[in-house]
Amino acid sequence: MKLTNGATEQVKCVATYFIEKAGSTLDQNLRCASASYKIDAKANYSVTGSRVSGSWEERTHSAKGEVAGQVTDNHFKLLVKGDTFTANMTMSSSACKQSISITPQGLNVDSISIGLRKC
Repeated sequence: MKLTNGATEQVKCVATYFIEKAGSTLDQNLRCASASYKIDAKANYSVTGSRVSGSWEERTHSAKGEVAGQVTDNHFKLLVKGDTFTANMTMSSSACKQSISITPQGLNVDSISIGLRKC
Protein backbone atom coordinates (compact mmCIF):
# COMPACT_ATOMS: atom_id res chain seq x y z
CA MET A 1 0.00 0.00 0.00
CA LYS A 2 1.34 3.41 -0.97
CA LEU A 3 0.17 6.40 1.06
CA THR A 4 -0.18 9.93 -0.30
CA ASN A 5 2.80 11.07 1.84
CA GLY A 6 5.01 8.60 -0.06
CA ALA A 7 5.25 6.04 2.74
CA THR A 8 4.47 2.39 2.04
CA GLU A 9 2.99 -0.30 4.25
CA GLN A 10 2.95 -4.07 3.90
CA VAL A 11 -0.58 -5.44 3.48
CA LYS A 12 -1.70 -8.99 4.21
CA CYS A 13 -4.97 -10.21 2.70
CA VAL A 14 -7.28 -13.18 2.52
CA ALA A 15 -9.79 -13.43 -0.30
CA THR A 16 -12.62 -15.90 -0.74
CA TYR A 17 -14.85 -16.32 -3.77
CA PHE A 18 -18.17 -17.99 -4.38
CA ILE A 19 -19.08 -18.55 -8.04
CA GLU A 20 -22.56 -19.48 -9.18
CA LYS A 21 -22.58 -22.71 -11.12
CA ALA A 22 -23.44 -20.98 -14.41
CA GLY A 23 -20.62 -18.48 -13.79
CA SER A 24 -22.76 -15.36 -14.12
CA THR A 25 -22.45 -14.19 -10.51
CA LEU A 26 -19.45 -13.90 -8.22
CA ASP A 27 -19.32 -13.05 -4.50
CA GLN A 28 -15.98 -11.79 -3.17
CA ASN A 29 -14.91 -11.39 0.45
CA LEU A 30 -11.65 -9.49 0.93
CA ARG A 31 -10.04 -8.94 4.32
CA CYS A 32 -6.80 -6.99 4.47
CA ALA A 33 -4.73 -5.38 7.21
CA SER A 34 -1.65 -3.20 7.37
CA ALA A 35 -0.01 -1.33 10.24
CA SER A 36 -2.60 1.46 10.08
CA TYR A 37 -5.51 0.15 7.97
CA LYS A 38 -8.04 -2.64 8.09
CA ILE A 39 -10.36 -3.56 5.22
CA ASP A 40 -13.25 -5.99 5.49
CA ALA A 41 -15.04 -5.80 2.16
CA LYS A 42 -17.71 -7.85 0.46
CA ALA A 43 -18.74 -7.48 -3.19
CA ASN A 44 -21.36 -9.14 -5.35
CA TYR A 45 -20.72 -9.10 -9.10
CA SER A 46 -23.09 -9.98 -11.91
CA VAL A 47 -21.56 -10.68 -15.33
CA THR A 48 -23.58 -10.33 -18.54
CA GLY A 49 -21.41 -10.76 -21.63
CA SER A 50 -18.42 -8.52 -20.97
CA ARG A 51 -20.33 -6.19 -18.62
CA VAL A 52 -19.93 -6.33 -14.85
CA SER A 53 -22.30 -4.71 -12.36
CA GLY A 54 -22.89 -5.18 -8.69
CA SER A 55 -22.61 -3.83 -5.18
CA TRP A 56 -20.00 -3.66 -2.45
CA GLU A 57 -19.86 -3.08 1.28
CA GLU A 58 -16.89 -2.26 3.51
CA ARG A 59 -17.90 -3.35 6.99
CA THR A 60 -15.07 -1.77 9.04
CA HIS A 61 -15.99 1.76 7.91
CA SER A 62 -19.71 1.18 7.21
CA ALA A 63 -19.43 2.17 3.56
CA LYS A 64 -21.28 0.74 0.58
CA GLY A 65 -21.95 1.43 -3.06
CA GLU A 66 -22.08 0.17 -6.63
CA VAL A 67 -19.62 -1.52 -9.00
CA ALA A 68 -19.55 -1.29 -12.81
CA GLY A 69 -17.02 -2.33 -15.40
CA GLN A 70 -15.79 -4.80 -18.00
CA VAL A 71 -14.47 -8.35 -17.93
CA THR A 72 -12.30 -10.39 -20.28
CA ASP A 73 -11.27 -14.03 -19.85
CA ASN A 74 -9.04 -13.37 -16.82
CA HIS A 75 -9.28 -9.62 -16.14
CA PHE A 76 -11.85 -7.40 -14.40
CA LYS A 77 -11.60 -3.60 -14.79
CA LEU A 78 -14.01 -1.94 -12.38
CA LEU A 79 -15.15 1.43 -11.09
CA VAL A 80 -16.16 1.19 -7.42
CA LYS A 81 -18.35 4.06 -6.17
CA GLY A 82 -20.01 4.98 -2.90
CA ASP A 83 -21.21 8.10 -1.10
CA THR A 84 -17.73 8.89 0.25
CA PHE A 85 -15.47 6.58 -1.76
CA THR A 86 -14.49 6.12 -5.41
CA ALA A 87 -11.78 3.81 -6.74
CA ASN A 88 -10.57 2.11 -9.87
CA MET A 89 -9.97 -1.58 -9.32
CA THR A 90 -8.45 -4.22 -11.56
CA MET A 91 -8.36 -7.94 -10.84
CA SER A 92 -6.56 -10.51 -12.94
CA SER A 93 -5.97 -14.18 -12.36
CA SER A 94 -4.12 -17.21 -13.58
CA ALA A 95 -4.15 -20.82 -12.40
CA CYS A 96 -2.17 -20.08 -9.21
CA LYS A 97 -2.17 -16.30 -8.74
CA GLN A 98 -4.53 -13.38 -8.51
CA SER A 99 -3.54 -9.72 -8.64
CA ILE A 100 -5.72 -6.92 -7.31
CA SER A 101 -4.91 -3.25 -7.80
CA ILE A 102 -6.99 -0.52 -6.17
CA THR A 103 -6.53 3.20 -6.79
CA PRO A 104 -8.82 5.15 -4.44
CA GLN A 105 -9.69 8.84 -4.69
CA GLY A 106 -10.17 11.16 -1.75
CA LEU A 107 -8.26 9.10 0.81
CA ASN A 108 -4.70 9.35 2.11
CA VAL A 109 -3.93 6.16 0.16
CA ASP A 110 -2.56 6.43 -3.39
CA SER A 111 -2.73 2.75 -4.29
CA ILE A 112 -3.08 -0.78 -2.98
CA SER A 113 -1.47 -3.69 -4.82
CA ILE A 114 -2.29 -7.22 -3.69
CA GLY A 115 -0.83 -10.48 -4.96
CA LEU A 116 -2.62 -13.65 -3.84
CA ARG A 117 -1.33 -17.20 -4.40
CA LYS A 118 -3.15 -20.50 -3.98
CA CYS A 119 -0.70 -23.08 -5.43
